[in-house]
Amino acid sequence: MKFNLDKALIASGFIGPTIFFLTIYFLPPLFFPGYNLANDFISELGAVDSPVKILANVFGFSLFGILIMLFSVGLFRLKEINSSGKIAVFFIFITGILMYLVGIFPCDIACENFSIRGDLHQKTSDYQFPILAIGLVLFAFSVAGNEKLRWLTPIILVLGLATLFLAYFLFFVRDLQNIGIWQRAAIGLPYVIMMIIAWGLYKKNFS
Repeated sequence: MKFNLDKALIASGFIGPTIFFLTIYFLPPLFFPGYNLANDFISELGAVDSPVKILANVFGFSLFGILIMLFSVGLFRLKEINSSGKIAVFFIFITGILMYLVGIFPCDIACENFSIRGDLHQKTSDYQFPILAIGLVLFAFSVAGNEKLRWLTPIILVLGLATLFLAYFLFFVRDLQNIGIWQRAAIGLPYVIMMIIAWGLYKKNFS
């Protein structure tokens, strides 16, 4: 069977989030005694004292970052992606770099982030989501005029608004109960959007 590079690159857009959700949302707590999905932050899985730090940092964060970058390259190569769409791709690619660096710079014990490494972890984990949001919004508008892809526009925008709603509560509401669930929802939803985009493009171009 002949290897199809573009097919593999676009597939990275739904393979990456699948691995991320599996290794960050489901598997680690099974091997991390005392870890609470509802109340503990995701970054604690990759902290320097975490028993699942290799799983979280290598497969959950850094591998995912690489797959996001590969997906963005695949988007850039597609003929139906116009110039504004290629600008959107740039933001998605930067998101991949930042996600990769999250795994390279794990947070400190209990994620107190008192070291330079811990501070870098905080910055790379926080900045990637507004950057990704910009990329997704630009992409939504870039395909609005494409007869075969414009169905993506309302889905991206509606789910994007839901993401902003969740992010508001996560970052600005004090004493938020079940902070771990809120964080997983706010972080996971943009990558659900990425999966929808990737699967839609995969079905259209390679099925």
